[in-house]
Amino acid sequence: MTRPWFETIFDERYPELFGPLERDPEEEVAQILSLLPLSEGAPVVDLGCGRGRHAIPLSRRGYRVTGVDLSDKMLRLARARAAREGISIEWVRGDMREFVRPGAFDACFSLFTSFGYFCDEENQKVLENVSRSLREGGILLLDLRNAQKGLSGEEDLETTMTVPAGELRLRVRFDHATGRARAEHELTRPDGIRICSAFDVRIYSEAELEEMLRRAGMRVAAVHGSLDGAPFTRGAERMVVIARRAG
Repeated sequence: MTRPWFETIFDERYPELFGPLERDPEEEVAQILSLLPLSEGAPVVDLGCGRGRHAIPLSRRGYRVTGVDLSDKMLRLARARAAREGISIEWVRGDMREFVRPGAFDACFSLFTSFGYFCDEENQKVLENVSRSLREGGILLLDLRNAQKGLSGEEDLETTMTVPAGELRLRVRFDHATGRARAEHELTRPDGIRICSAFDVRIYSEAELEEMLRRAGMRVAAVHGSLDGAPFTRGAERMVVIARRAG
């Protein structure tokens, strides 16, 4: 039986394939904290923490961080870096469809399009788990790629860029029937070796997310076009949704 893409993609290839698309995590964490009214030392969870790019800067700023990820390989990288820097973080290997700690966190972060991997029912379950894990008034920040315009009739996307490891070709195809986007990454190294990877995520509109969050017991407090708080527009690069757990 073929394993789902999210159980295979996060391995040794990941830094080469996705690293060029990542932005400075220190700057992103500073932007996140400027958006959210978190108290000093608050307990927070980074859901889909990967190799700890954001969890480690958050811990360095004094927050009590739990990093949750399904990938052993990514968590090994996270643990190794945290150990080198003398930073204490709770790393948990877990599936976001199952991870729940009732009322344990002041905030949950889902960054770099770490939401939408599953079917609609399972994505809804993730939000319900988050809501249960937040204290009353706790905050969820969803950082998603704004691919809604691709589902509204525009052409599929394709681009090629030169990166430190070679030439990276990106293709995104939108399935208007299912509301999903399939992305293919192909890296050609200078020695001619090619590394390929593909994944697909469910693309939700602002209205769909608002309804899903409502059903999970949260309400949308703000929607931005980037982590720096820019206005959300149809052409925005990102869709950053901030929601609170209802009382």
